[in-house]
Amino acid sequence: MPEIPPSESDLQSLGRRIKERRAELHLSLRDVAAATDLSATFLSSLERGLANPTLESLRRVANALDTPILRMADSGVGASPVVKSNARRHISLPPRHIRFEILTPTLTRKMVLFQVRATRDDGNLVVQPLAEPTEECITVLAGRLAVRVSGQTYELEAGDSIYFEGRNLESIYVAGDDEASYISAMTPPVF
Repeated sequence: MPEIPPSESDLQSLGRRIKERRAELHLSLRDVAAATDLSATFLSSLERGLANPTLESLRRVANALDTPILRMADSGVGASPVVKSNARRHISLPPRHIRFEILTPTLTRKMVLFQVRATRDDGNLVVQPLAEPTEECITVLAGRLAVRVSGQTYELEAGDSIYFEGRNLESIYVAGDDEASYISAMTPPVF
């Protein structure tokens, strides 16, 4: 399972936000455990900042708490408006080599930017159907992509961009033998 590599303080902040959201909804640990198929013991450890969740377990908790995963994972408090290239947060999805670098300083605003790097072997880069309507734009930085939107496939090369409603996105594939890199903008951020 993929993991988000956090620091200890990140885990504690995440746990605090999960516990606060659970309390807002008047849910017990057992309620969330039943909804997520995760143990109450694991959820308790997660809320105390002692567990490092996989992306899949975090997605389950976010869905049970009716909260977008990215907003739950980021408080946005005290965030600098600058994101240094060597300090970008990222999400990697093994065993595939897809790497999502987060280019915006916080995920709690109205928009998020990702830089994605992938190869042909990674298959369809669309991770999951989105929980709510979005507007998105992709700009190819390197390589080639085949983007399927509303039944139409568009071939994009470096410098090309495409705009679409997230619910209409069907697939994104790397179209060449080389690694592809692209910037993806999404509003609202409901990954």
